[in-house]
Amino acid sequence: MKNLLVVASLTLLILTACTPGTVSPTATIQPTKTQPALPTITATLDPTAIPTTSPGPEPAFSFAVTTDMSVVSAPEYIDYPNFFAALLGYLEQSGPGDFMVSPGDIIPAEGTDWTIDQVLGKDYLWFPIPGNHDFDKAEISFLQNYNYDPNGPAEPNVVNQGPDSCPHTTYSFDYQNSHFVALNVYCTEDSPWGIDGSITDTLYNWLAADLAATDKTHIFVFGHEPAFPQPDDQTGLTSHYHESLDQYPDARDRFWALLQEYGVRAYICGHTHNYSAVQIDGVWQIEAGQAMGVRAAPSPGTYLLVTIEGEKVTVVTYRGEAGPGFGYLLFEEIQISP
Repeated sequence: MKNLLVVASLTLLILTACTPGTVSPTATIQPTKTQPALPTITATLDPTAIPTTSPGPEPAFSFAVTTDMSVVSAPEYIDYPNFFAALLGYLEQSGPGDFMVSPGDIIPAEGTDWTIDQVLGKDYLWFPIPGNHDFDKAEISFLQNYNYDPNGPAEPNVVNQGPDSCPHTTYSFDYQNSHFVALNVYCTEDSPWGIDGSITDTLYNWLAADLAATDKTHIFVFGHEPAFPQPDDQTGLTSHYHESLDQYPDARDRFWALLQEYGVRAYICGHTHNYSAVQIDGVWQIEAGQAMGVRAAPSPGTYLLVTIEGEKVTVVTYRGEAGPGFGYLLFEEIQISP
């Protein structure tokens, strides 16, 4: 007799829905764009057609900006809590980034270089740019003989030397998804120190060719003098009006239009000892204050950390506290891209 098989099955399906957590938006000075909801995909996927490779990580790095350390970066000031070496100590604590750019008045240049080595290490990369106080024989010699490209072909690597009259004090380099341009704003057709702060034809033509040649996502341009001097964001102090790139308004406006044309993220400068961050016709101008020390000038000591995460660029500003100590406090954080 055949056995009678009775098969009965009962399947219970339990569906669990997960509610996503709430993410606090990052405060920016740019309005956040609302992304449209994505449509539901109903097509059946062929598993064999799904790529097995994963996308690479987004570029992510940061760099520091210090400027106008003006004498008190010399070795004899390394143990003072109010001067440049102490500022570097706080920079190290907050994270010094992958390298540092200093847009001018780095005197004494050799002493500044030595102090950076002592505090941040000899392997920490520093990109100096001449300012209006870097015209002494010692500074000229240092800047013309400085090794701006110790990594060779490894990033950050210099990709373009400046015009024939200032090949060592004007240059550009690449790092991950970004292009960096260092301008000697005193460069003329005949001399690296031939004018009182301007974007001459020689410099303009070199810059136009350099910007046209890069395909990087972000472009940052550095020079000592602001194009549009601003009051200090904290103290309201003003400085160097009509004594910066604005003293040659036609050359300044042609320069700014070039930055607009190539989508430069920011022009970062010094000279005024003020800190400000303003967007002018689509390009950010950031005056980076002074790095002499906490209270070594009428405006507080300042350093910047700029962070790049893919398309996103954030500028974090630290400024010296009013007292009684010699520390640096977070002043503001702004997002300049997207």
